[in-house]
Amino acid sequence: MRKDPGFSGLEAAVILIAFVVVAAVFAYVMMSTGFFATQRFQEVTYAGVKQSTSTVITDGLLRGTYSSTNGLVSLSFSLRVPETGEAVDLSDMIYYYVRNNGAGGEIPISCVHPSSGLLYPGGNNRVTLDLTAASMTGPMAGGSFSLEIKPPVGASTLIQRTLPDAYEGGYIS
Repeated sequence: MRKDPGFSGLEAAVILIAFVVVAAVFAYVMMSTGFFATQRFQEVTYAGVKQSTSTVITDGLLRGTYSSTNGLVSLSFSLRVPETGEAVDLSDMIYYYVRNNGAGGEIPISCVHPSSGLLYPGGNNRVTLDLTAASMTGPMAGGSFSLEIKPPVGASTLIQRTLPDAYEGGYIS
């Protein structure tokens, strides 16, 4: 008959150390994953804050120049960045114009005045879009148009207006 003495203290210590090492490696992997996820969450949060604070808004009234033969020939309005925003480069702005819910197009930066410079938080800048120079026709009196202003980062601003039937130029409400 064979006698089985069981585990010795040394064997039990080796198995215990192996369990502790495996648990330590597992804990390290879990903590590293948590740190990685926290870093990604922080990057996404900062990107969201940057995007939301880079919004450009219109400030004041919209003014148009009108021709009885060509309709609306230019638009003028003030843009500003809120106090908590970030400066926006005017040369990176995109202006997308649509007349009477029809086909539209991007207004070339060469037809925008001023076409360069920085728009700082709290300040405003009067921008004029020359539709005639952009080879675009504006609506006649009673017609409508849409203008989307897209900064390089952040949400765009949409302006939709209908000209009064007796419009001859000036402010557009």
